[in-house]
Amino acid sequence: MAASTPPRAGTRPASAATLAQLAELNQRLAWKPAARLQVEGLSIGYSTLRGRFHAVEDISFEVPAGTNLGLVGESGCGKSTVIKALMGLQPANTSVSGRALLDGQDILGLDDRGLRDIRWNSISLITQSAMNSLDPVYTIGDQIAEAIRAHERVSRATAWARAEEMFALVGLPAGRLYEFPHMFSGGMRQRAVIAMALALNAGMLLADEPTTALDPIMQSQIMTRIRGIHAHMRRSMILVTHDIAVVAETCENTVVMYAGKMAESGPTADVLERPLHPYTMGLQNAFPRLPVPGAPRQPLISIPGVVPNLLLPPPGCRFASRCPFATDLCRTTAPPVVRHGAQVATCHHTDRSEEFRAAAARPETWRNMRGAA
Repeated sequence: MAASTPPRAGTRPASAATLAQLAELNQRLAWKPAARLQVEGLSIGYSTLRGRFHAVEDISFEVPAGTNLGLVGESGCGKSTVIKALMGLQPANTSVSGRALLDGQDILGLDDRGLRDIRWNSISLITQSAMNSLDPVYTIGDQIAEAIRAHERVSRATAWARAEEMFALVGLPAGRLYEFPHMFSGGMRQRAVIAMALALNAGMLLADEPTTALDPIMQSQIMTRIRGIHAHMRRSMILVTHDIAVVAETCENTVVMYAGKMAESGPTADVLERPLHPYTMGLQNAFPRLPVPGAPRQPLISIPGVVPNLLLPPPGCRFASRCPFATDLCRTTAPPVVRHGAQVATCHHTDRSEEFRAAAARPETWRNMRGAA
């Protein structure tokens, strides 16, 4: 990549040819449809000195075109591993099986050339750590312009003008395109990464915990910005987070993961209001809720125990050791995938979910692990 940059914004207006090419580029990108993603039986494992680490096992979900999917669960459950596999960013010692159909094309196992063709152009990524995803020796503008020109036959001036439009979209002044990543605050770097991810209007946007390293005020601003952009551009998106409140506000559908496996999935309203899996019920209890006038304040209830060792995963349900409703069947036999209307859950006892929801709201249920089964 050339280190030189166009003249600073405002020193020389864009030529008529640049403006005409930019208008043509914008029109071409605007015609891109939102993408549909179908993930089928995705399993991901790492080879380690102690054996195979089962990071993700048999995950399936769909993101209809123009919708948002929330991928939630506690740290280490495999959310980011799924995203890295979709982008082809897994380490060399990784084995990946299953299919991920992006508008009908299986993007798992693509070679380097195939990955270059789809990255930023068809599927783009907002990473957890914006600083680590930006090259420190090139300006932000150079990096966005390079991504554009890798997929579109346009002049450097046109790519720079498109980068200026993307900066305006995320609320950054165009003049900051000439600066290096270390000159940006954390929130500004995150918005710069969002601008790069949107530069080619990719049909599928992957947002991997985009507010993790930010303070609460900046988190709110970034998520408001992402929701506004989605409403304006109607792209498809997978939002990876551990924050159920963000999912409730942003996503039409939700997948809940636990210890590398899918616990539950379905429309967000159904999953959060009428969860079928005890893990989802436990997640809800661990998040604060606004007090209801005249009603007692809902206590925060933590889930006891720890995630199982994925080097030697348990034979039955992976949540059984922490589940207050677990039976001998749960501890010895892997649960089936059970469908209730639009919801899907991997649990032996989905027929008792209403009973479990009432019991899960009481702190003593989780203190007395076996007493409520």
